[in-house]
Amino acid sequence: MRISSLLALGSAVGLIGACAVDGPAIYGPGPVSSGTTASAVVTENMIAECGHPGAKPARIAFPDGWQTRMNEVATKSASNDELLGGPVTTEVVDRNAQPISPPVPTYPAAAASTGREAKCEVMFDVNNAGTPEEILTACSSPEFNASAFSAASGLRFAPMVVDGRNVRRLNVVYPLLYCLSD
Repeated sequence: MRISSLLALGSAVGLIGACAVDGPAIYGPGPVSSGTTASAVVTENMIAECGHPGAKPARIAFPDGWQTRMNEVATKSASNDELLGGPVTTEVVDRNAQPISPPVPTYPAAAASTGREAKCEVMFDVNNAGTPEEILTACSSPEFNASAFSAASGLRFAPMVVDGRNVRRLNVVYPLLYCLSD
């Protein structure tokens, strides 16, 4: 089995309770594929999100701090605290946060050798310069958390402008899919 592509769902979305994904854009090392991989034999390490007919959907294990941050966003969004990087958005949900360039995740070698695939969601704030901060990861398989964190750290966004000033985005959620194909 070889790694032919790493899929990153290209829409960063805000999260309140559940995450909605606009549609996949496909990035990764090597050639870009259609995002679906038909496999005659489905193993327990494969996930339905990678296009394997009969595979089970990935279940993400969200860390304890995930929901706490979601509950705190209302307090942050009402502030104009310079420690937060100046004014922050007044909207909790930001469905327009698109990175300037796609993430560059690395497929974990141990996961590749065992044929494990994963779905991850990375939550972060985007400062007024367009850089992710306060990054949290949640993956269906824990060995992908470090790679997802590293990929999110390298993302850059065009600053959000409100009333002529760059503002901070809160709790942007960027989904990633790690898929293997034959």
